[in-house]
Amino acid sequence: MVSASEKGERPHARDAQEEPVARRPRRFGRAIAVLTVVAVSGVGVAVTWPRADPPIASAKADPPAPVDPNAAASPCTPEDLDLTLATDRVSVTPGVPVGFTVSLRNEGDVQCLVDAPRSALAVTVYEGEVGEPGAERAWSSADCADEDEERLLLLGSGDVDVTETTWSDSRSMPGCTPGQPRPAAGEYTAQATLAGVEGLSSDVVRLTYTVPEPSGSPSPSGSPSGDSSAGPGKGSSASPSADPSASGDASDDASGDASDKASKKP
Repeated sequence: MVSASEKGERPHARDAQEEPVARRPRRFGRAIAVLTVVAVSGVGVAVTWPRADPPIASAKADPPAPVDPNAAASPCTPEDLDLTLATDRVSVTPGVPVGFTVSLRNEGDVQCLVDAPRSALAVTVYEGEVGEPGAERAWSSADCADEDEERLLLLGSGDVDVTETTWSDSRSMPGCTPGQPRPAAGEYTAQATLAGVEGLSSDVVRLTYTVPEPSGSPSPSGSPSGDSSAGPGKGSSASPSADPSASGDASDDASGDASDKASKKP
């Protein structure tokens, strides 16, 4: 049998048993909400995360060889070198020398050797266009260069060798034969080359040679400058010439009077 007191306590026990059951749905709801937020955040991170670049397999499989500065240098090839020519003027007149600047640069990845004496690294001036059949060789810096000069250059990658030469606006011949005439007025071209390195040449520089007119040239009217054709009344210093017949008559009269006086003497 159950006493009244026990009957009164049973509802409380039932309530105690039912209370945790009523709270469970709320806990599960919170857990679901947290999982939902985490899932949504995970999706956002996956969408906005930067992609890594794929590895460069070719660079790892075949890396460039390191440069050894102590390694023996090989001769420079035309592909390794770059040759440029510059001038301080393009309008040439007699008596005014023309300055040329020659730059030789190593464009390769390693150092190389090049033999560049001034008899080989030369500037040549042509009357006409370089390479044309009608072009005439007028001057070259190699004509009067020292044939015994030794100039072996070791150029590292990016190194530049700079030389200068001057054209004194006269013609030249191989062997530096003196007494060459001045060039005629006209259009000229200049180019730098390096003997011993086939195919290596600079860009063409164009020059205009002008010969001024002499200062004592005749005037357009045909009369020499400084000649005065003015008459006596216009500043001429010449006096009119005397009549030759008058002087002859005077001398005849004087000689006749002298003879008459001599005949009348006793």
